[in-house]
Amino acid sequence: MNATARTRAFLKIHPLFGAVFLVELLFLAALVAGAFRPLVEVSVPLDGMTRQEDGSSVSQPVTLPSGGYRVTVSYEATYPHDPNRADDGTVATLSFASAQNPAALQSDAITLTGNRSTVTARLWVGTAATVEDLTLTVTETPAEGQQFSLQSVTLTEQPIWRATSLVGWLLLFAVADWLLSLLFLGDSPRAPRCGWGVVLLVAGGIVLASLPYCADFLYTGHDLRFHCYRIWAVAQALADGQFPVRLFTDGFNGYGAATPLYYCDLFLYIPALLYNAFLPLQTCYQLYVVLVNAATMLAAYYSFSRIGGHRLYGAVAAFAYTLCAYRLTNLMLRGSVGEYTAMVFLPLVALGAWAIARQDRPAPRDWLPLALGMAGIVQSHLLTTELAALFLALFWLCNLPVMVRPARLLAACKAVVVAVGLSCWFLLPCLQTLKSQKVMISDVHPSPLQSTGTYLIQLLGFFGTAGGSSGPGTTGDMPLTIGLAGCVVLVLALWCCVRRGAWQHTLESRNRWLGLRGSLALCLLALWLSTTSFPWDWLANKLPQTLVDILLKPQFSWRYLAVAVVLLGVITVTALQLAESAAPRLAQGMAIAVVAATLLYVGVFYSEYAYRQDTITLISTETVTDFPYETMGYDYLPAGADFATFASSEASAENPGVTVSWQENGVLECENPSAQEAAVDLPLLAYQHYTAVDTATGQTLPLTENESHCLQVTVPAGYRGTVQVRYTPPLLWHGAEAVTLVTILGLLGWAVYTTRRRQRPLHHTTVRKVEEETVHV
Repeated sequence: MNATARTRAFLKIHPLFGAVFLVELLFLAALVAGAFRPLVEVSVPLDGMTRQEDGSSVSQPVTLPSGGYRVTVSYEATYPHDPNRADDGTVATLSFASAQNPAALQSDAITLTGNRSTVTARLWVGTAATVEDLTLTVTETPAEGQQFSLQSVTLTEQPIWRATSLVGWLLLFAVADWLLSLLFLGDSPRAPRCGWGVVLLVAGGIVLASLPYCADFLYTGHDLRFHCYRIWAVAQALADGQFPVRLFTDGFNGYGAATPLYYCDLFLYIPALLYNAFLPLQTCYQLYVVLVNAATMLAAYYSFSRIGGHRLYGAVAAFAYTLCAYRLTNLMLRGSVGEYTAMVFLPLVALGAWAIARQDRPAPRDWLPLALGMAGIVQSHLLTTELAALFLALFWLCNLPVMVRPARLLAACKAVVVAVGLSCWFLLPCLQTLKSQKVMISDVHPSPLQSTGTYLIQLLGFFGTAGGSSGPGTTGDMPLTIGLAGCVVLVLALWCCVRRGAWQHTLESRNRWLGLRGSLALCLLALWLSTTSFPWDWLANKLPQTLVDILLKPQFSWRYLAVAVVLLGVITVTALQLAESAAPRLAQGMAIAVVAATLLYVGVFYSEYAYRQDTITLISTETVTDFPYETMGYDYLPAGADFATFASSEASAENPGVTVSWQENGVLECENPSAQEAAVDLPLLAYQHYTAVDTATGQTLPLTENESHCLQVTVPAGYRGTVQVRYTPPLLWHGAEAVTLVTILGLLGWAVYTTRRRQRPLHHTTVRKVEEETVHV
């Protein structure tokens, strides 16, 4: 039966599904047809604007069809008595509205600052909708003596949004059809190999962790704006042709920010590419969080189920880990993208360490999780890397007689080589820059951790408050606790330790008990390190400063909870498996208790979080003015730099007779009629690896750092021409990128070779059987 006949037979059996499929096809056909209509460009009429009682002005309405639009605003903000004065304060705020069809319009406020004359933003009109009464509201807030003039506001439809919208609807329909086929077609669905319990726990954990991001706003977080700025800046750099991204060229009013050299942005390329596909910035962030939640749950399930040898209990441990209190704190209250991304890879590190220690001859499936996990953590959050490395070293020392065997040493070395190879493109530039470039954090010694620890009542509290106010001894009132589920797991682990005699009958149960004991010891150590009772101040006074700086790098002692919660996941699956061998009903009851305790904590946390946390929107964001300087990573500015420097984005010469003009993309027009060299200050921060080249002769001009920690180019006497200033990474960095590329290609080649090798014996066996049967006949 051919495909057409099968389709007809299927539609006869399921006519309702056929009707749904037909409606989807018609809808997609309408979208495709609409994609070929002429692009729309609308200018908002600024004459005859209506003055409101609050001082704002409202334009006459315009009609706007469905689509995604770039809003271009041209304006002037000047001081008549001081034309050269620049001010980066807000001079006006623009907003669009529709009284007849507000649900179809998606946009938020557009901020205009005094140091610019053009700002772009974004606006969307929903699919198959038309807004016929779109109005613009202008609220002017100029400084004293400042004059503001709005010259034009133009909305230009973007063709990329048409393609993005079509792909989005296709994906939505594909998922919907798949779910319909599972739920309503044919007989009852066949149970998956892992069991429905595993599916419900894994899918439920992802959905529960992502619920706060299914909204048309974002809940505020401590570092949320900084990381949203990073996504925006990565998107701008990728659009400008940087790959990999080394410098945020639009940061700090165009002065540039070298944040990617210190804080890896690899995983933010995903939301950045979505942003370049013309999705709203907050939607890109929300999709990224959902993907991270899914990756965390799947990585934890894979790791814990392998460690425990039990899929259902592995899913229970992964469920508790994904929804644990500390992860929710990083995800929602702190908005710490680097830390909650690093928590995706911590279970893989635990699996790799366990597998290498467990196997006499570790195979690639044993040491590769350690390599991938450490590479992922390095490229997510360096401070978490230090914590993971510290506990890996402790694990190694505790199991030294086992780990020094040649096969295990070789497996560990392979993991290190692969992890370094995958991270080399970032690690080498980062280490080199930290050594040679002084930034704000270079000479700052970490502060003592004693005062940042948790109290026992916080750590073992069943529930935590979702507030964010600070108070004495409360470390910001964040829920820094292992939660009720963590306490249940510790009780179960202690019960297994007390009954140590029950696990000595077989080698497997004895090894499992030894693993539980070691994991519990490291977990309790991590919990102790996170408290105020650990003697951090005493160590700071007794140890050498270099060692102290390394130990105090985590900034907050409660960061050790990241290690503690992943070890709690290992303890969960190990203890449940031990209990299963002695008392199956007890193990099942404790598994239900862990899931129930996790759900109870999440419910209490969300009920407080949803009504106490402030909200923001990042919809129309397309210009750097939407991000205050404080959100751009002050720590990575050249040492001594000041925000006041960024008020002006023009080049200036010390000699008044020298004329200069700073253009976009690092182009300097300069004329030096004097008989002496002239120094020209550039609106670029003095990061290393900039070059200045005369475009006509190819001559390289010297660059130095001025007293404002910005670049200064020296032009020769009688010079007249154009200078191109570019950020040029050194050749050594490209070598590091090549090492990473070779490592990736090597892993892919090994995976293909291994897959074919596994299939080859089956193929030969089948051929041999066919030949034997033919000969017999």
